Amino acid sequence: MGHEIVVYRDRQAIIHDMDFWVIRHFLLSEAGASDRPGLAAFIQGWEWIGPGVYVGDDFDAYFNGDPAREHAFVELLEATRARIESFGDFVPLDYLAANVNLPAACFADAQPVPRLVEQLAKLNQLFAAARPAV
Repeated sequence: MGHEIVVYRDRQAIIHDMDFWVIRHFLLSEAGASDRPGLAAFIQGWEWIGPGVYVGDDFDAYFNGDPAREHAFVELLEATRARIESFGDFVPLDYLAANVNLPAACFADAQPVPRLVEQLAKLNQLFAAARPAV
């Protein structure tokens, strides 16, 4: 498996392909629940072509330094983190098989929640420069 390098402004997040695809699932779920059609459409456009190859996830083109979009995405990341953490220590294999559009062979076991939360934190850090200092 490969890794996706997500770039926004002068920052980057390197995320394992499968983790990025699982995160995409939860981001889409939360975007739909929070009625954020613009974000949902952006995330829906991410496509995994093969190991290390994603298309449609051009953060610079979508966010373009827009504070409202950035803030909405950071809120979405937080809601997604809470949703993932609601599973406890692991996101169950049966949940992943039923809800995440990946070949069954991609998941040999339940996925550790701390690892997924760590990957979300990497995405959140892309927007650290956009947030005012507290």
